[in-house]
Amino acid sequence: MSQAHTPGRSLGGRFAEATDPILERINRSVDVDQRMWSQDLAGSMAHVQMLGSVGLLSEDDVSAISRGLTAIRSEFEAGTFAFEEADEDIHMAVERRLTELVGQPARRLHTGRSRNDQVMTDLMLWMREEGEAMREVLVGLIEAFLTQAQAGHDTPMPSFTHLQPAQVSSVAQWALSHAAELVGHLRRWDDFLARLDQCPLGSGASVGSYLPLDRQHTAKALGFARPSLNAMASTGGRTEVMDALGVLAMIGSSISRLGEELVIFASPLFGFIRLPDRLTTGSSLLPQKRNPDGAELLRGEGKMAAQDFAGLVSATSGLLSGYAKDLQCDKTLLFRAWDRTTDLLTLAGLHVEALAFDEAKLRAACKPSLASLWLADQLVLSGLPFRRAHHWVGLAARAGSERGLELAEAFAAVIAEHDDAPEAGERLAKELTGLTPDDLLAGLATEGSAGPESTRAQVVAVREMIGGA
Repeated sequence: MSQAHTPGRSLGGRFAEATDPILERINRSVDVDQRMWSQDLAGSMAHVQMLGSVGLLSEDDVSAISRGLTAIRSEFEAGTFAFEEADEDIHMAVERRLTELVGQPARRLHTGRSRNDQVMTDLMLWMREEGEAMREVLVGLIEAFLTQAQAGHDTPMPSFTHLQPAQVSSVAQWALSHAAELVGHLRRWDDFLARLDQCPLGSGASVGSYLPLDRQHTAKALGFARPSLNAMASTGGRTEVMDALGVLAMIGSSISRLGEELVIFASPLFGFIRLPDRLTTGSSLLPQKRNPDGAELLRGEGKMAAQDFAGLVSATSGLLSGYAKDLQCDKTLLFRAWDRTTDLLTLAGLHVEALAFDEAKLRAACKPSLASLWLADQLVLSGLPFRRAHHWVGLAARAGSERGLELAEAFAAVIAEHDDAPEAGERLAKELTGLTPDDLLAGLATEGSAGPESTRAQVVAVREMIGGA
């Protein structure tokens, strides 16, 4: 005959022997999910109050359990809560401690509740509460870019496509390109947080409860707009976690791209920027080295959240509706990506705030060839079809490369050598001679362009989007 309680099992009535140690070790998640202790206690407090309101718990039991949960919260806040080896997860650790404090009433706490709906409630609460801190550090990085933009409206620098010099741009346009991308992520993050409005508590293991639970009560008590629509979906799915990981993956991709640019721009081959000593490291062998390890870590570590996102998508794919233990990896993936992204956003902000641009090198890198599109557009304004204009400037670019000439000289030579040259050719060749990077920058007037008037408007627009003045 089986024992009333199987040694080594917290839920042992069904089993005749203890859990195998290797399964017990792999199954144990308390080291990961203990960070949700506050949310677990909040959910339990709302649940016990609801059980009392519908008559499933006596006033004495509600009082005893509430008193115990309050005491446990005090222990966590004081750092004195002691986990035990048998604590499988944060839920069982709290219940075990509650039983030690108040005795038999603690055994009624789990009435009408499964760990399946309990963990999703904890996660939803945790993401909602911690999401604001993530938002703040993201906004901090955007503001760092805005500061750089405000100082660089009139500082020309080359822009690149395919890592080839393309047009004259500005420090402001470069900074605002990152700010604009991050604002997009901020809007996605706000949308994600707004969707954390359905409370899973009361869903039970998968399809609800036979008890007269008041899910509206617990949803309201925990600050949700409503109970979750479907019990099976809210306990067996992880779409909210995937939402978070998806945005974190996009943020990480942006951080990685920033890291690559900083590495390239700080290289002596470019010399566009200088990073402070505190964000660089040395070499164990080469005494002259000053390595941009911080930027390289932004580049490398920024890619990792995409792997965590892919990991959860993989883990949830192909599962039957309803909870499966495969889903336990969700918190490992989420918390790892969350912590990493917080650190990377902070590190990125330190880099952007400390950037010192070398204006002389930026101007020197704005070679005359960067006026090629200006020249083509001027030919268009003179009446030439764009494809013909493109052809003539292309001929000049080839002549310059083959003969070692700058664009103005090469274009003048091409014009002189062709009887069918555009009528405006000679005039434009002369204008090219005196054209400066500042002239090219000032000539960019379209919305969103690198022109100073445009970048100043972009700064205002971004500040409005992030709620700043």
